[in-house]
Amino acid sequence: MPSNTIIFLSVLVTLGFLFFVFSCKSKNGNRRVEVLPYGFSIVADTIRFYDSVLENVDVHSFEILDEYFCKDKNKVFYYRTYRRGQDYFSSKKHSIQQLHGVDAATFVSLDYGYGKDRLSAWHKAISFEVSDIQSLNVLDFQFVKDKNHVYIDCRKVPKVLGQSFERINTFYAKDAQHFYYIHSDEVQCALKNIPCDYHSYELLDYTYSKDNKNVFYNGEKIKNSNSESFLILSAPFSKDRQNVYYESTIIQYADPQTFKLYPENELSLGDMYYAKDKSNVFANNQIFHNIDKTSFKILNEKYCMDKNGVYYRMKNVKGAHAATFNVFPHQVGDADAKDHKNRFFEGEIAPQ
Repeated sequence: MPSNTIIFLSVLVTLGFLFFVFSCKSKNGNRRVEVLPYGFSIVADTIRFYDSVLENVDVHSFEILDEYFCKDKNKVFYYRTYRRGQDYFSSKKHSIQQLHGVDAATFVSLDYGYGKDRLSAWHKAISFEVSDIQSLNVLDFQFVKDKNHVYIDCRKVPKVLGQSFERINTFYAKDAQHFYYIHSDEVQCALKNIPCDYHSYELLDYTYSKDNKNVFYNGEKIKNSNSESFLILSAPFSKDRQNVYYESTIIQYADPQTFKLYPENELSLGDMYYAKDKSNVFANNQIFHNIDKTSFKILNEKYCMDKNGVYYRMKNVKGAHAATFNVFPHQVGDADAKDHKNRFFEGEIAPQ
């Protein structure tokens, strides 16, 4: 870029900045205006969070601790920016709450919306009790610990050793004596003690683990499993020298030596999986009875066929013509498959 052009652009940027500063002064009556991070600003002798003025806040001692907390010499605030369901994409909401009963002088943020002062632990704008405030440490959004205990959702978890507790990954944790499976759902998170031999225990993947005797699925012991010969085939199938397993369930009559998965399972979204051994075809953990194994063909995870017919979730699709039957890559209107005469939806002839 020519040097004259660079000089010209620099002058334009400078003039624009000066225009912005002086326009702010004129709009605010030559009052001091300073833009701060996370939606805060200083206007004259007040602190503002977007359109809200924080009452009786000392400007000189005010500081933003992180994306959750701010404070002055007397007060601490928890703030957030969020969206609500009914207008999620159209607007943002802003909220700021003062913490009551907090010691502002000793308050520090611990990240993930947690903080502490000299006496109490805080999660957002609510305080909770811990056994040792000095050693309090936040691991992530779910787990907090001190030297004595572990806390989930601000509640103490009994019989878990805080000092040695560590999270291994999304699903597993441990302390100096036990391994734990982390069970999380939309309501709560909990630690489940895995009844394993601590010193020989190892993780195999996010669902399976084992010790020197047993295999575990999501922290639960798989009955009659053999640790030494255990092999993960591809989720959700595994086997040992005695049995084949679907998740943690033994697939009855499946032969471990000849059991194989169909490659079409790679395209499954988790609804149906198919496998076979020397005698049978299996859908998930069930034998697919009366199917012709030689002509068996998987169309997608829900539809399959053999020389005798078409099947949806292992049930015969009445009126389907196998020779001309095709499934749609994606659902089209009220149909997910068709043959030369009809359109089908979830294994039934769709209305014309």
